[in-house]
Amino acid sequence: MSLDLIKNALKNGGEHLGSLIFWSLGDARIDRATLESLWSGAALDAALLPDPPTAEKALKLAVREAQVGQRERLIRLGKEDETEIVFAIVHEHRGGDGNLTYQQEARIHLDRPCERLTSDAPRHDLVAAVETNFRTLRTTQTPDDVRRALVKALHSFAAVTLREGGGVYWVPAPFAEKLRRLQSAIEKIGSSRVYLLPVSKSAEAERTLGEIAQGSIEAELEALKGEIQSFLAAPPDRASTLMRRFDAFEALRSRAKLYREVLAVEVTDLDRQLDSLSATVEELLNQKSAA
Repeated sequence: MSLDLIKNALKNGGEHLGSLIFWSLGDARIDRATLESLWSGAALDAALLPDPPTAEKALKLAVREAQVGQRERLIRLGKEDETEIVFAIVHEHRGGDGNLTYQQEARIHLDRPCERLTSDAPRHDLVAAVETNFRTLRTTQTPDDVRRALVKALHSFAAVTLREGGGVYWVPAPFAEKLRRLQSAIEKIGSSRVYLLPVSKSAEAERTLGEIAQGSIEAELEALKGEIQSFLAAPPDRASTLMRRFDAFEALRSRAKLYREVLAVEVTDLDRQLDSLSATVEELLNQKSAA
């Protein structure tokens, strides 16, 4: 079925209830500065951007890519601590008697504080491949980074996941304009496409989306309850960990209010339960202050 046919089926002339969204990311590696420019041009919140590339992440991804297709040579992590990361390139020899022998051919070293990559065999072909990839990836956001930014933006738009594995969401109508701006930014990355299917208000649409939205709120509430119970058993070391729970409570409260307005669904005693959780967190903070 074509997208046009689906759109016609979902759009029956009633009030706009929201949009279904799914996407395809193609050639979605992008320079960090370019991504920031696209994001800014679409007037999207910079807080939704993925974390900037790091030397550690760039090296590990460069190693994974250099390893592809290598059958007798392995790139193995030799050491990782706060000051350095060391990989070794090892040749694996399979003897006819079933024994394996290994010979180290090169060593790749990352000085973490200086972000400097060196090797004891700079002319080695795999070393050269890792270094070339590292230089590119040091300033590059991967397709997975782009996907995470997209999903993070959707969550900030009070999106509801329609598929257990993700990938298909419904975004309420009040965020329609922001959703279009997100679509515009993502579709400027490689050959990526973002598909939006408008959903008009109807009894069936409200009932179906209402059930999913209510289930989403209830699941998040249960997750927060479980988290607070774990804090009671083993309080976190940092007060900031507890403080962030207040933001989570308010975000859930705001999302529930929006669903109530758009879909006329309500989670029983939500405010009372969130107030109870907030009181528990306040008590934990007081205990930490008194300790």
